Amino acid sequence: MMSVEEALLNMLSNITPLSVTHVPLSDALGLILAEEVIARENIPPFANSAMDGFALRSQDSKPQQNQPPHLRVTGGVAAGYIAHHAIEPGTAMRIMTGAPVPPGADTVIQVELTRHGGPNGDWVEILQEVKPGNNIRPVGEDMRSGQTILTTGTELGPWEIGVLATLGWATVPVVRRARVAILGTGDEIVDIDQPLQPGKIRNSNSYLLEAAVRQAGAEAYRLGVARDTVASLREKFAEASQYDLILTSGGVSVGDFDLVKDIMAEQGNISFWRINMRPGKPVAFGDISETPLIGLPGNPVSSAVTFELFARPVIRKLQGQHNLLKPQIEVTLANDIPDRAMRRHYVRAAVEWHAGHFVARTTGNQGSNIMTSLLHTNAFVIVPEGGIVTHAGDTLTALMLDWPEVNSWDTLDLQQKTQQEE
Repeated sequence: MMSVEEALLNMLSNITPLSVTHVPLSDALGLILAEEVIARENIPPFANSAMDGFALRSQDSKPQQNQPPHLRVTGGVAAGYIAHHAIEPGTAMRIMTGAPVPPGADTVIQVELTRHGGPNGDWVEILQEVKPGNNIRPVGEDMRSGQTILTTGTELGPWEIGVLATLGWATVPVVRRARVAILGTGDEIVDIDQPLQPGKIRNSNSYLLEAAVRQAGAEAYRLGVARDTVASLREKFAEASQYDLILTSGGVSVGDFDLVKDIMAEQGNISFWRINMRPGKPVAFGDISETPLIGLPGNPVSSAVTFELFARPVIRKLQGQHNLLKPQIEVTLANDIPDRAMRRHYVRAAVEWHAGHFVARTTGNQGSNIMTSLLHTNAFVIVPEGGIVTHAGDTLTALMLDWPEVNSWDTLDLQQKTQQEE
């Protein structure tokens, strides 16, 4: 059997990022930028006021004979408009935040440092001397024309989209979203709105995987259930091969009706189908008509765990992301893990910061059919291969599911080489 690292490297080595497309800026969240963004103009494009106040010449703010200067107000300028005349010696102009600084002014004093009045608000006293440039945002303070603002490969989050909007990018070149086909297998499966009959179970895996695929930023398409016949699998795989990635659940073990591997070998290629881990040993990888296929186990928890370990990084690489793997941290066990497994064991756990370190508490029964063990899980505690018994207080490594990906798969390659050398 392959190790987890060998299996993941095998998968990722056979995945190529998808093609580049242009999408409206509002649809670009989570996608990967496919070219550099270079500012085509200065931001801000004009010097503007950072405060509501008065624009004036700084030298006119100096006290005269220990008295605050008394200036004539010649008008006002609001955001979105420009002044129609210049500031002259002895004058000031009312100005709003974001408004262009009038010609002749070199400073802005906030309204709180003034006293103003007159029949039409036509005078202002300057209560504090201000230096040149005070409360003025200069041209290009944020971005300069010709400056590289975002580099190729940047994942577009809300801040990046805000920057692109500021620069006027209505459409954005990105690596397109992956289209993922999800296929359940087995005569025992019925859809979730159907009554349960003896021997039947609901198709929970397809809905779980659909949500997980969407959470990973891809488009999910449930194609129903393939029955335990060669003809049904051929028909469903022919449909699924039109997508960018195929995820199946069930049908990859060693039973008489586990036919997914046979159809993969017939219509494409099967690279491997067993991994030295628990839960989730029967994971297959290969392709159907050159479309990559990951065959996940039928047990729901096994399907969920192997999705996180393998399918999520594959989807991220398809979509051009460089950070593919969830971070790992050291945790202290809050309780014993009584199960002994010769395979590497990924134990569902809730991890929290307590008393200066991360503490992991397992989420109950770790059976691969116990769906409720996933409900409060934010990490997989990793119990190494070899039947190790662990107790409360022991230190182990945990894979943090609710933290953003930080590792590239090059790091995984280095880890695997190190293990082989050891």
